[in-house]
Amino acid sequence: MPARSAIIARMNYRHVYHAGNFADVAKHVALLCCLDALKRKETAFFVLDTHAGQGLYDLQSAEARKSGEAARGVLELIRSRREEPALAAYFEAIHARASRLRHYPGSPALIAAALRRQDRALFVEISPAEARALERAIGSAGHIRTTVEDGYSALRAALPPLERRGLVFIDPPYESADELTRLLEALAAAHRRWSSGVYLLWYPIRSAAQRRAVHARFGALRIPKMLVADLAVHPDDSDVGLAGSGVIMVNPPFGTERELESAYAAIHAALAPAGGGYVEIVRLTPERMAQ
Repeated sequence: MPARSAIIARMNYRHVYHAGNFADVAKHVALLCCLDALKRKETAFFVLDTHAGQGLYDLQSAEARKSGEAARGVLELIRSRREEPALAAYFEAIHARASRLRHYPGSPALIAAALRRQDRALFVEISPAEARALERAIGSAGHIRTTVEDGYSALRAALPPLERRGLVFIDPPYESADELTRLLEALAAAHRRWSSGVYLLWYPIRSAAQRRAVHARFGALRIPKMLVADLAVHPDDSDVGLAGSGVIMVNPPFGTERELESAYAAIHAALAPAGGGYVEIVRLTPERMAQ
């Protein structure tokens, strides 16, 4: 097995280059599934986004056009006109009415638009410039707050929430070699304080060995009710940089697994080259862990 610090290699990351790529599509479909499930009850819920980013990305910017990732991601998905019902909420949330989508919403914009009057969200961004851009993009209201700090520190301060219901979304850039270690430690500590919350955590898939190692390290936390949802548009070991996108969900809401299976199958059919990639959605840990 590779050294723990090397399980997910360091990435040089500015999200504007990657906004709307297939990984954004996959993680945001999962995010919206969780938010829709929380809204099935009238009682208020809380959402914490630990690595919020700008909130809105210009797909016609020089950076986005240079990478071309949105063209091979969300724009191609829109062009494919997939009629899969499980994608309907996603298309509506990103305002996908034509393939010439100009702006792509990041997770805080999607969350803010999904909140009801009684719900609350905290968006955490470590970069002051990114946080200012986020505030300009989504504004500020009594039930929405943006703060400049380390996202993992915010987990300690914000949990458990007064609402007792809600979602924690952890979508780090993996700029440091120890990012996965920090994420795992933060998840374990947060779950000890708030075991009933829904947690959604993203990781890149770069190789088969790395993917297996990530699954093993999450499983070693021995947190019950963990779901793995991996979507790859290339074979794991194709040496293309980012072969796939994975999420770990703790306490997945009822029906989420079935919805993701349908949505991810449609995304894969639209975006993966013939015979490339896969969709795998499986339970990583059981409902209860043996003592």
